[in-house]
Parts: sequence; C-alpha cells; structure tokens
Amino acid sequence: MKNEAVVRRVKLLFWTTLFAAYSVAAAGVVIDVLGKDYRGMSAVTATSVNSPLEKRVAGAAQVAAAYRAGSGAPFATLPTGSSFRVIWPDGSSEYVTVISVSSSDGVRPIPGTQQPAPESPQGPR
Repeated sequence: MKNEAVVRRVKLLFWTTLFAAYSVAAAGVVIDVLGKDYRGMSAVTATSVNSPLEKRVAGAAQVAAAYRAGSGAPFATLPTGSSFRVIWPDGSSEYVTVISVSSSDGVRPIPGTQQPAPESPQGPR
C-alpha cells in the first residue's frame, strides 16, 4: 500500500516536472544577433526589419543554423514548424518560422510581427 502511494507521487512529480519544462521551452527562443556567437555573421551585420525580405531570410536562417549548432541537441533544436524571435543589430525585431532545417533559406518572417528599433535619446541605435 505504501509503495503504491510512493509510485503515485513519483509519477505526479515526473509529469509535473515534464509539464513545467515543456512550458519553459515553449515560451520561445529569442536570438539577439549582437551576442558574441552571432555578431560577426555576414548575413546579419547590416540587417533590420527594413531590409529586403531576401536579406532578412538569409540572416535569420544563418543565426538559426548557428543556434542549432551551439545547442546540445542540434537535430531537435528549432525543428521545422517552430518559431523564434530575431533581434537585429539596430534593435528592431521580428518573429520567423522555420520551414526547413536543411535549406539555406529555411525560415520565413511572420507577417505583422516586425517591430522597429526603439528610439533612444541619441536617436535610433
């Protein structure tokens, strides 16, 4: 009888922990291209939400590939269908969806999610 109670508690703890971990993971990925892993990438150095679509796609695909490569599970990180937020060097941002993990242009910006760079006292960043 005591063993059954312990097993039930362990199961409850397991499922609660799994749910909490999934909730944190599903909250979203934000990639700031000014981070040390991304700032030198050729496709993102002068990219913003005002750049042509092709340039934004190339930059977002490049940072997604680098993010996958730096993770502990590169084949499970940012799978097809997942979305993430890119913060461009000027501070503007947008959400993109992964449409292919093997293509050099395997992401698509989500329409309506583009946010301009925040204004600072010295002007745009």
